[in-house]
Amino acid sequence: MSDYDSPPVITDGWWLAGHIVLVPSIKWLHRVRTVGHGNIPSDGPVLIVSNHISQVDPLVLGIAARPRRTHYMAKAELFRIPLVRRLIHGMGAFPVERGGADRRALRLAREILRRGDMLLMFPEGTRYTDGRLRPGMPGAGSLGLEPGVTVLPAAIWGSHRFLRRVTVAFGAPIDLSDVPPGPRSRRAREATDRMMAAIAALIPAAGGPPTIAPGHLDGDA
Repeated sequence: MSDYDSPPVITDGWWLAGHIVLVPSIKWLHRVRTVGHGNIPSDGPVLIVSNHISQVDPLVLGIAARPRRTHYMAKAELFRIPLVRRLIHGMGAFPVERGGADRRALRLAREILRRGDMLLMFPEGTRYTDGRLRPGMPGAGSLGLEPGVTVLPAAIWGSHRFLRRVTVAFGAPIDLSDVPPGPRSRRAREATDRMMAAIAALIPAAGGPPTIAPGHLDGDA
C-alpha cells in the first residue's frame, strides 16, 4: 500500500466524472432522499459518522452530502484490484485494514480533517443489515476529538434492499467539548459512545427500526 501514504485529493475531473456516471445511476436505482442536509457545515473539517448496511453506502452518503466532497475509508482488499482502486481513490477513498486499529489509515484521516475537508466514517467497521448497531471502534472517537472538527451523525436506511428508496438523515453536530480529561483511550471511547448514541437516535428518521445504542469496545486509538 505504499502508493497510498498520502490522503487522496478529489480533483475536478474525478468530481465531474462521478456526477456524470455515478450520481444519475445511484439516484435512479435508490431514489435517494435526504433529511437534515442543512446540518452539514458549508466549510471546515467535518467528520460524518454513520451506520453501515450496504456496499453502496459511501456513494449514497457522498451524494446526499453534496455539494461538499466526501472522503472515506474503504477495505484494503478493494485496492488490490487495479481498476477498482483507481476509481475509488479518485473519488476520495483510501485503504484501511479491517480487524484492528490501522494507524496509517487513521493518520490519513487526520490529515484530511486537518486540511479542512470532509471525512465519512463507519464506526462499526463493517456492514450489518439487521438494523442493530454494534459497538463503535475508538478510532472514530479519536478523530472526533481533533481540534476544530465538527462531528456530524448520519443514518442511512434502504440501501441494503434492491431498488428500494434510500433515506439519509443528518443530525445536529455532536458536542464533544465536555468529554472529561484523562487517558486518550478513555476519551476516545467516550466520544465514540456518544457518536453511536446519536446514530441510533437517527435511524428511525431514516426509516429504520428503533435502535438501542451499543456499549463501547475496549482498545486504544
